Amino acid sequence: MSIIVFTEDEETATAAMAAGATVAGGSDLIQQIQDGTQPVTFNRVIATPDVMPSLSKVARILGPRGLMPNAKLNTIQPSDKIIDAVKETAGVVQYRTENNGIIQAGIGKGSFDSDALLENIRAFMNEIQSIKPESFGKGKKKASMKNAKFYLKAHLTAAQGKGSTNINLATIDPTSPFFMDKPTA
Repeated sequence: MSIIVFTEDEETATAAMAAGATVAGGSDLIQQIQDGTQPVTFNRVIATPDVMPSLSKVARILGPRGLMPNAKLNTIQPSDKIIDAVKETAGVVQYRTENNGIIQAGIGKGSFDSDALLENIRAFMNEIQSIKPESFGKGKKKASMKNAKFYLKAHLTAAQGKGSTNINLATIDPTSPFFMDKPTA
């Protein structure tokens, strides 16, 4: 995962690079992105509040890719918390939920091998299982969460492909004895 940090403070930029950021800088980095000399190949963006007005120059480049820093996603942090933000962001998966309980998440890229994809699915499903809702089901009834089944269907799709592949729930449900079993031929 590549992370870029926008900050005007040189010490913060150096600390962010040491913490795992791929690129760090201020207005010079913004100018490079605007000119096209710095390719937009990073996955996450973190910024300090002082550089946010300058980022409006590249909002049309970062925005459509979902890379514009956002306070709701904790990607705008003060200088003293940038190091922690870089370390936390490195292992975070962003997902989107819909009103009727659908969860959409990117679990990998086409260049990933099968073991990397399986590890991402395993980590994602364990995280979803650990965040148990207070209520679920029709009418949002409170029920016994011990034996609750949170998954009804699972599909795997390409971001720009046609159709989807159904996934056997027993293989991705962390409460199942068949969780992440390799299929036998």
